[in-house]
Amino acid sequence: MDRLTWALLSATFTATLWATAQGIYVDTGNPYDNGTLEVNTLTISQHDAPLLTKVYYPNKIDTYAVLFFTGGLLGYIPVESYSIVLKAVASHGFVVVGVDYLPLADERDRTPGQVGSQTKKYLEELQWVTQHLEERIALQLNQSGLVPAFDHLAVGCHSAGCDPIVDMTEKNHTFSKAALFLEPFSYHFKTPVKFRMSAFILGTEFSTQKPMCIYPAEGYNHFYDFWQCPKIVMNVKGHGHCEILDPPTYAECKFAKACKINPDADLKKYRSFIQGISAAFLTTTLQGRDKLQYITNTTLLPVQLLEFKKDLDC
Repeated sequence: MDRLTWALLSATFTATLWATAQGIYVDTGNPYDNGTLEVNTLTISQHDAPLLTKVYYPNKIDTYAVLFFTGGLLGYIPVESYSIVLKAVASHGFVVVGVDYLPLADERDRTPGQVGSQTKKYLEELQWVTQHLEERIALQLNQSGLVPAFDHLAVGCHSAGCDPIVDMTEKNHTFSKAALFLEPFSYHFKTPVKFRMSAFILGTEFSTQKPMCIYPAEGYNHFYDFWQCPKIVMNVKGHGHCEILDPPTYAECKFAKACKINPDADLKKYRSFIQGISAAFLTTTLQGRDKLQYITNTTLLPVQLLEFKKDLDC
């Protein structure tokens, strides 16, 4: 898979946080508000594409930047568990490709040591959607013209879903312009990266408290320390690891006491924050419109922070 043909993917990336984007839909609104675009959902089965895939894309014909996203627990948390946030991000003018690693009934490659096998599958999936997604969207819409611009692509992940994403970028970083790490965790991120890719990294106060879902030495600050400039990291006060999830999966996490949560948290407001911070970062890095102030001006945030760091001077 290290010989994959990336002819349809851009082999360039910027050394600054934002880049000029030509011909790409650009969102002009407040990223913390819902976007103005209606969003469709496309399901592609694992018997067709290499991996089970949920695509959230705007209903309006245009050319859109792309987010390739994997869920927690090494990709075993279904993408549907993030649908509220992912649809909201798509409404700001992105094609969001959400990927499930394997159905839960399939136990292959479930151990942390199998990250190499997972990376291979994710790379196969990325190649497949690059070649076929535009056609599949046209079939669903019954018209052509909506273009997922894979030369304006970011990778995104939650929790241990970031483990294979980091491995992907270490093997071939040129396909992606940016990385969106939401409460990241990695068993295998042991060496600082040598390339530059704009990164936003999010942590939460309760994710590292018992019952913890993130080991501090392998979590958000570790990602920040091992990533190259340009990069931003923040740790959100009073929130936990499961609060990004849709209500049914959040309820399961709460019932199982899998991670520490804030039972008094305003979940709608928090998911709005995740949407906004993600949309602001992706609009800046992929669409070419500078919305960095929605991230760096912490007085504009709808949450309180325990920590905020940035390194953009590169």
